[in-house]
Amino acid sequence: MFPAVKALFFFWLYYPQTTGAFKLESILGKYIDMAYQKINPILGTHLEKIGITNKGSGVSSLKSKVKDTIDSAMNSTKSTFNSAVDNLKEIKDMIQEKKEHAIPAYRKLNNGLLMPVIGLGSSRIQNIVDVVYNSVKDGLRLIDTAKYYKNEEEIGKGLKKVLDDGIVKREELFIIGKLWIDDRKDPEAGLRETLKKLQLDYVDMYLDHWPSGNNYDNPDAPKQVPIFELWPKMEELVEKGLAKSIGVSNYNVQSLLNLLSFCKIKPVANEVEFHPYYYQEGLKDFCDKEDIVIIAYYPLAKGNGAKVYNKDHNDEMDSFKEKAVVDLVEKYGKTPGQIILNWHLAQGIIAIPGTSNPKRMQENLGAYNFKINDDEVKSLCVFGKKMKFCGCRRFFGINIMA
Repeated sequence: MFPAVKALFFFWLYYPQTTGAFKLESILGKYIDMAYQKINPILGTHLEKIGITNKGSGVSSLKSKVKDTIDSAMNSTKSTFNSAVDNLKEIKDMIQEKKEHAIPAYRKLNNGLLMPVIGLGSSRIQNIVDVVYNSVKDGLRLIDTAKYYKNEEEIGKGLKKVLDDGIVKREELFIIGKLWIDDRKDPEAGLRETLKKLQLDYVDMYLDHWPSGNNYDNPDAPKQVPIFELWPKMEELVEKGLAKSIGVSNYNVQSLLNLLSFCKIKPVANEVEFHPYYYQEGLKDFCDKEDIVIIAYYPLAKGNGAKVYNKDHNDEMDSFKEKAVVDLVEKYGKTPGQIILNWHLAQGIIAIPGTSNPKRMQENLGAYNFKINDDEVKSLCVFGKKMKFCGCRRFFGINIMA
């Protein structure tokens, strides 16, 4: 009888993983926490000692440690185990109920690295040290920055504070940096300067910010560095351990085709402007086929460009007021921002909305505990308007995305 209880315990503990319901760092992580709280003190204490307490980070090591956990707890009484099994049944039912509406909190990149699906876009945000600290404290794990944003030092201070306070471990964070056009001849020097400011030994992803180094309005600007000269130097950053992965930003299909024709290390991501008003269907289809993740900046269509446009057009382009969004807000009981972010996530797109308000960041993180259906996704792709908010003329003097 007693071996059967042990077998049943293994079944309930492993069953969610084998069915795909148990997603790392997903909203289901809170149910794991609840399970540990309910299980008897002996088993619960042991789980805490070996580090298996949510937040998903311990889940990945669960299989390698669970046998020791069971063996240690086998000295407990049969009734205690029966109680634990009953509690696990309850947790399993809760997981089963939620699994069809949850989006995994992480996306696997083409190099096997797991990346959070919602992060903080840090361009133009205020009080960044406090924003980083409080947002990470509330669950944020992905932070996007760039040399051009001129905020790497402040982000570094916020990161040091959360790490020093033990809120997270470095490996739980995913930090994106970007190569600016004046460092294209020496990406390693550019990244080392970024790492110094961030107070980190490595970034999880380093992106080529723009596929050009020219500024046609400025004859003294750095000349174009060919991608076939730049990319091998980017690949060296991975080989030297300065970046765990490399990718691109603002690349169109033609630029990607060029890069893919010779690269040894494939870009893992392409960070571009992407929202219902600027739905780049062709680019998305290409990136999906090549297993290159799209990271969406301005995902809510609420950037400065949108503010400027609406100021002159009676707020006629407000994504939160579009009927398709309002209808889904009523159906799901979510905020407009959560609906639009979920629209990205449902398509496998990673979103990095910018906000200076930690409470708004916490709201954004609630965008993956439900999932709109395919027809609803399509309803947000056809607003009947087209607007790109981030123009590149101010960087290069011409529209290099033409």
